[in-house]
Amino acid sequence: MHKQKVLIVLCYLTLYVVWGSTYFFIKMSVETIPPLYVLGLRFTGGSVLLLGLALLARRLRARPTIRQVLASVLLGSLLLLGGNGLITVAEQTVDSYITALIIASTPMVVAAFDRLLLGKRISPVRLAGITVGMLGVAFLLYNGDAPTAGLSPEILMVIGGVGCWGLATSLGHRMQTYPDPLVNSGIQMLFVGIVCLIAVPFLGPPLPQILPEVSLRSGLALLYLAVVGSLAFGAFTYLIAHEPAIRVSSYSLVNPVFATLLGLLVGDETPVPLLAIGLPLVLLGVALMLYGEAGLAQLRARLTPRKPLAENE
Repeated sequence: MHKQKVLIVLCYLTLYVVWGSTYFFIKMSVETIPPLYVLGLRFTGGSVLLLGLALLARRLRARPTIRQVLASVLLGSLLLLGGNGLITVAEQTVDSYITALIIASTPMVVAAFDRLLLGKRISPVRLAGITVGMLGVAFLLYNGDAPTAGLSPEILMVIGGVGCWGLATSLGHRMQTYPDPLVNSGIQMLFVGIVCLIAVPFLGPPLPQILPEVSLRSGLALLYLAVVGSLAFGAFTYLIAHEPAIRVSSYSLVNPVFATLLGLLVGDETPVPLLAIGLPLVLLGVALMLYGEAGLAQLRARLTPRKPLAENE
């Protein structure tokens, strides 16, 4: 039991630190490596790692059906190609911490797609969370000029990436994928990685041209994304199996703070004018989305007077 508690703590630390640092290392990798190469090598390497672990752990107990593979391909296209792909391209110019803070609004986008596609009701508390969180993002994007001046094409790419991720998350509840998350993620990564590598000769500069320009810093960042970033998913799947989902989702609150500190203090990125207002609002919006209903229920329970117990005759 003690060993399991230690493992759970280590998994949480991995989730907080690694996922919080992902956007910093994406920006570092695209400094000298074109985004298409980053995506292709990262996800191909990650898929080999995840599928290899699944085989060693004997989690691939049955061959995936064509329907399961097609579902993984569709979700992978939205999550990794549309979501992560747009973000990787955008981070050539957008600061990593700004990217992480905008992505923190993903639970709000998922709630909107759940309402549109699945008909799920948005409670008043969650609606308040969406409003507060989006207001925080608006403050982050305001640079002191016209209200829309912060909406550069790269920022719109990040917003589009969040939209793709939110759509895939909502659709994932309806699609039949391989039941094991390691195998499912490995299939998604393998497909997207191969597609990107196939597209490189047509859309990217040739490999002999970029190799002399690749820095050690970018190469190590890409290695980190492919190996450590993929292993963090293993920590996530372990926590989902052994911890309450609402507790695991706490990474949505921790990651933006860690990413901001990493980008500003280590990456020497430039803070936006209204960061001190936008960051707390984004975190408050996410907190209301994740914990608002439970907190309100507890408050009501405490304020509701208890009925006196009937006396025994």
